[in-house]
Amino acid sequence: MADELNRVFLWGIPRSLTTVFIKCLSYVDGIQIANQLYADAHFYGPDAKLPVGGPQDPMGSKMLELLKTGYKKSPLGTSGSDSSVMSLESIRGILEAPYPDKKVLFCKDQAQFLDGRYDMLPRGFKYSFIIRHPHKAIVSFKKHLLGYWGHFTDLRSLSSILFPPGCGYKELYDLFEYVRENIDPSPVILDTDDLLQDPAGILSTYCSKMGIPYSDKLLSWEAGEDIVDQWIGTMITMVNHAEAFKQVFASEGFGAPSPVPELESLPNDVQACVRDSMQYYEHLHHLKIVANTGNQ
Repeated sequence: MADELNRVFLWGIPRSLTTVFIKCLSYVDGIQIANQLYADAHFYGPDAKLPVGGPQDPMGSKMLELLKTGYKKSPLGTSGSDSSVMSLESIRGILEAPYPDKKVLFCKDQAQFLDGRYDMLPRGFKYSFIIRHPHKAIVSFKKHLLGYWGHFTDLRSLSSILFPPGCGYKELYDLFEYVRENIDPSPVILDTDDLLQDPAGILSTYCSKMGIPYSDKLLSWEAGEDIVDQWIGTMITMVNHAEAFKQVFASEGFGAPSPVPELESLPNDVQACVRDSMQYYEHLHHLKIVANTGNQ
């Protein structure tokens, strides 16, 4: 890959504020946003692990119907491919394609959608990771899923297409370790609470490390979802179905961080997932960037 395009990847977990993050970065001059193309493969691609549906699986039936009718299909990258035929190979091709009128290609996704297929990682990228405290992220993810699919008793009972076996944290940690051992010994990690507490300091530090032009103008933006039309990908059209995404596009800047809830205040299934996730979160949290200094 001989072009001069700066290719940057941000890998996160569910409910880690990555959508508001890319809305912010959408106003960088010359940037192209690619939003969760591996999620397209996870839900739409030829290897998607779709539920069976039917009378014994009403949640699966609802999911199949939403995937069939609920997402706006759009051309992806220079290939013009529809997401319904997206494979990991074609996604890698889209991410490695030339974008001659752009200065930065910024991609965000979640590690569980890659499903351990590290051989499908695109070449020529700088990799970064974003984390959020499990007490916040997992309870938010359960609320998010309940809003889509209605009542269920336990996150761990959900199909892996909806809830990752490692709760998202193990998948992110495993990908981080792969990148560190095979691509970059010091990948950048940022924590959402730090970003919300000090948007200027953390965002400017992140941009400096990833080679993205920074300006304080990035700290505020207009409400609305028109910016989505400039993104590559289909998954963000869930905005039509999820209150959480509507809140993102109503935003005009980063809000203040919320307090970390006590573990005992969380539902039992969330508590169990938190306990399974803390070791991975804490390992990554120890390596996070701080404003204007570098990795701890």
